[in-house]
Amino acid sequence: MTDTTSNLPQTIKSVQWTTPSLSPKEALSFNESAPLPTVTGSNVLVKVHAAALNPVDWKLMRGGVPRLLMPKIKVPGLDISGTIVAVGPKVKKGFKVGDEVVAMLSFSQSGALTEYTVVAEAYLARKPARWSHEQAAAWPLVATTVWQALVARGNLKKGDKVLINGASGGTGTVGVQIAKALGAYVVGVCSTDNVELVKNLGADEVVDYKKEDVTEKYTHQDFDLVFDTVGSAAEIWAKSATILKPGGNLVRIAGPDNAMDTPFTFLAAGAQIGYNKVSSFLKRGPGYHLFTTFPDGEVLTKAINVLNETHADPVIDSVNEFTLPSVLAAFDKSKSHRAKGKIVIKIA
Repeated sequence: MTDTTSNLPQTIKSVQWTTPSLSPKEALSFNESAPLPTVTGSNVLVKVHAAALNPVDWKLMRGGVPRLLMPKIKVPGLDISGTIVAVGPKVKKGFKVGDEVVAMLSFSQSGALTEYTVVAEAYLARKPARWSHEQAAAWPLVATTVWQALVARGNLKKGDKVLINGASGGTGTVGVQIAKALGAYVVGVCSTDNVELVKNLGADEVVDYKKEDVTEKYTHQDFDLVFDTVGSAAEIWAKSATILKPGGNLVRIAGPDNAMDTPFTFLAAGAQIGYNKVSSFLKRGPGYHLFTTFPDGEVLTKAINVLNETHADPVIDSVNEFTLPSVLAAFDKSKSHRAKGKIVIKIA
């Protein structure tokens, strides 16, 4: 094992939560003397320079996911960019101390809002030099999600016509960038304030949902793929016969905000998804897909390479300090659904 932990602090700063709550302000605390994690097996220890928030971070705090699937003490956050400071004895993919990396962490491990975190080597991708750590931290979860949604579930091909609902958010902006990089014709849906942003990302058309109903604007089976990032797929799915081609796909990544509030709402949301999938199969119409993204370093590497090669840059709403008041303000912005791009926390 390559180990530099003898030169590291034995205690570190970390944001934590232990008790589920609908309010991050009630759930989160700032621990200034958390123990330095121990690196074993095929894991690496990463000094976190920047992290980014995603809606799933505050949804997980609500208590709908069984606690046995979560650590006893949970550090929120899934996106990191940092530097490897130690590697476990079973690391085999060539990662070494000093490498700059990005990663999407798993839901069941300690998270991103900490000075040092343990990451499985299977989740790692190398950070391109052209991005700062604050920029690089904005990519992992959304880039992994978009690649899995568009390519793996949506079967995106060059020349396909794609509708991205929520095109100005953290996931939607990356959806526009990757879809265009892969040769799609992209229509983005966003609010008035964000129309120019989405156009500048490369969207071929932009629909302002405050002025037009996208399901009424497109009624001739226009799209090969609809990618919903904001949880309003029910309205689009109700018009799937007219907005999607018969062999098209609706891929959604977001359920209702209350889906993780309790085990009951969690199960109810799952039952509705199951109904829609069965209905889709029986009607032999467009496909219906909702999935949970899981960390995958190989997928992340593919997405990062495409974004880097096309000189794409992440859309960042804000960069926040690593203090509890600043972190709480960042969570409030995420919950508002008004962030333009990703919300980043600068750790060190």
